[in-house]
Amino acid sequence: MRILMIGATGFIGKPLFHKLVERGHEIYVFTRNAAQAREKLSDRARFIQWRSEELIVLQEYAHKVDAVINLAGENLAAKRWTGDQKRKILASRVNIGRAISFALDKSKDKPYLLIQGSAIGFYGFSRDYTFREGMPVGEGFLPMVTKQWEDSVRHVDDRNTRKVFVRSGLVLGKEGGMLPKMMLPFRFFIGGYPGTGDQWLSWIHIDDEVKAIVALLEAEDSAGVYNLTAPHPVTMREFAKTLGKVMKRPVWTRVPGSLMEAAMGDMARETILSGQKVLPARLQGHKFQFDHPHLQEALEDILQ
Repeated sequence: MRILMIGATGFIGKPLFHKLVERGHEIYVFTRNAAQAREKLSDRARFIQWRSEELIVLQEYAHKVDAVINLAGENLAAKRWTGDQKRKILASRVNIGRAISFALDKSKDKPYLLIQGSAIGFYGFSRDYTFREGMPVGEGFLPMVTKQWEDSVRHVDDRNTRKVFVRSGLVLGKEGGMLPKMMLPFRFFIGGYPGTGDQWLSWIHIDDEVKAIVALLEAEDSAGVYNLTAPHPVTMREFAKTLGKVMKRPVWTRVPGSLMEAAMGDMARETILSGQKVLPARLQGHKFQFDHPHLQEALEDILQ
């Protein structure tokens, strides 16, 4: 297939790009810095320098491809969630989504598939519920962001373009995401678990994340929302104990929630201290086979 990718140089986008090239797909990479993207990825693609407000450029290429994959968005864990950072997080997702929606609407020959990045933050947070696809949006900053992120491409006409929304959990990999930050205190023998430790953590190995997106891209009947999480979520306490075991480091103490809130503010309250137990019901219904369904083996694969 000919595939237009936005967000190809990111933590998920980079290994996905290489997997798609490996499988023989032709990739158009839309990026703010073509030279930098080419250096990070390879010459095995066409790189188009583009900004989200340049609608005519996106429209020009939209009719040339079979599928669009949009994974663009400001890193949620990059900085403290000040008012300005929250606006940046939202705008970085919604503006590009709206640009894609406009370009596909105006395109003569429309791509038959759009894969839109999203997150399990859509559901909100609970220690009691088990979340599956089809459940309503929750309350808070992350649910608001993810809903508007998905809504930015809702108007793409389903009669011409199938839409797939991939709601990712905590993606585990050594090249980025939250795992390197979570490993840091363990390296210095001061590892622990945040808050009470009872909050749920729904995770997925980066390889399974990429494998699932490729499977949904190449399937002829994929459509709608898919949770991209491993089938065995864990509590924060269990995650810390397993990480300590794999790193051969002790789990000394609990990090008080008040201390984390003081340091990280809303980010701590809505991510680390508030849990989500999310299951990949639709992926399992499609008989998707996870390579790393259990946490210990996943961490061993990543770290060793």
